[in-house]
Amino acid sequence: MATVGNTYLTLKDKFAQKTDGKIANAIIDLLTQTNVVLEDAVVRECNEGSTHKTTVRNGLPEVEFRKFYQGVTASKGEYTQVTDTTGMLEVYSQVDKSLADLEGDTQQFRINEAQAFLESMNNTVQENIFYGSKATNPAGFDGLSVRYNKISNDTTSIGYRVINGGGVSNTNTSIWFVTWGDLHTHLLYPKGSQMGFVHTDKGAQTATDSNGNMYEVYRDHFKWDVGMTVRDFRSTARIANIDVTKLGTANAPDLIALMINAYHRIKRFAKTGNTVIYCNETVETYLHLQALNKSNVQLSIEDFGGKPIVSFLGVPIKCVDQLRNDEPKVQ
Repeated sequence: MATVGNTYLTLKDKFAQKTDGKIANAIIDLLTQTNVVLEDAVVRECNEGSTHKTTVRNGLPEVEFRKFYQGVTASKGEYTQVTDTTGMLEVYSQVDKSLADLEGDTQQFRINEAQAFLESMNNTVQENIFYGSKATNPAGFDGLSVRYNKISNDTTSIGYRVINGGGVSNTNTSIWFVTWGDLHTHLLYPKGSQMGFVHTDKGAQTATDSNGNMYEVYRDHFKWDVGMTVRDFRSTARIANIDVTKLGTANAPDLIALMINAYHRIKRFAKTGNTVIYCNETVETYLHLQALNKSNVQLSIEDFGGKPIVSFLGVPIKCVDQLRNDEPKVQ
């Protein structure tokens, strides 16, 4: 489990390569403030237009020892081909030109006015990374919860990477161990396009008010084409059914034991990627308090990128606001 950001080109790195000047830099800052996944997510171009085909190996070939002058039987691995899609997320922002020009720094004023639009896009992408479902929104993409949605004792199945936290009601949340990398989980953008998020400065445009009267505005177009693929399901794990109403009580689930199980179920498959633990504020706060207990040697407070972050066996734990406290029971 490599250290985050040291090897792979992340989504944040991709954004930072853009050179459209002050507005682009301000957008990057705003996006990373509200989407911690941007610091970690590896992004790759689709191999078939707006879709991406991944060949997943789900069985090893049979091998055998051979004697001199004796042959062996031919064998092959077992493979499944998975197709993932990208969704198009778009929004326009516009401000009254005269008002923006009054501020002196017109570009910064426009970014300030667009902040709510950018945060909304950010929240939508981050939410869909975990909860996106083409069954309920065909224009979007399937997130992690759709893929890791059943519990199984079969060590070869994706369900073995879903661990039961014991909750039985609808006051549950999940802790995710996500491994990012070329051979693991990564985000997608359409083939031949710019990397996912694109900002277009439309400049001065003529708009009309509710009475049909015209006035001048500055208009910006924000577009984010994004999807996700899980190339090796064995390197990501979900601790589901964590009843948040029991945290801090005598009946609280043993999160440390659950996390140890998740860690070891993916450890040997995650070595070539960057693993990050994601949870919501409720769980993060609970784990932070647990880290202050010196007997919990698995938890510690470490420095990642100049920030103090709670980590579990060296894997950083990050807060994702979009992870819910009302997840239904996973069976």
